[in-house]
Amino acid sequence: MAVRRRALLLLCLPFAFGLPLTLQRVSAEEAVMSATFEGKPWTVSFTLAQTMQMGGKPVLNLSGTEQGSPTMTFNSMLVLKDPNDFAGTYPLKTGSSANSASFNILDSGAMVGHVRFASGEIVVDKYDPAAKTVSGHFSASGKDESGKPEDLIDGKFSGIPVTAQ
Repeated sequence: MAVRRRALLLLCLPFAFGLPLTLQRVSAEEAVMSATFEGKPWTVSFTLAQTMQMGGKPVLNLSGTEQGSPTMTFNSMLVLKDPNDFAGTYPLKTGSSANSASFNILDSGAMVGHVRFASGEIVVDKYDPAAKTVSGHFSASGKDESGKPEDLIDGKFSGIPVTAQ
């Protein structure tokens, strides 16, 4: 009984002092990513920003998915200049795992479209180390698997929480 009271007291202390249980963390509902693809608005249902090591280099995987029919996912891998500060401009390159991006379109679980972006850039305008979030903008051009040119324009992202793999 005393253990339960102690545990309850520890859980209630932050509220008694008016402090949140977590530090200024941005929830998934507050994270935003949007762009225009094929002339239509694209707004994500959920986002991911995750740091990892690839080939001994620090990398940020930044992606967003709009669920629906079809489901559309933007995915990028950015080689970081500084593993502790993600702000900067990342030019997209063809045929490279460094600073690459793609757009996948799935319908009923089957891949119905895939675009590899050959040019463009992703700009992380701000990295907030206290909240561990990134914000910025992006645009990209490439071709789908049939060779049709595709553009992703007016891309924006804001308040996306960054986690480590």
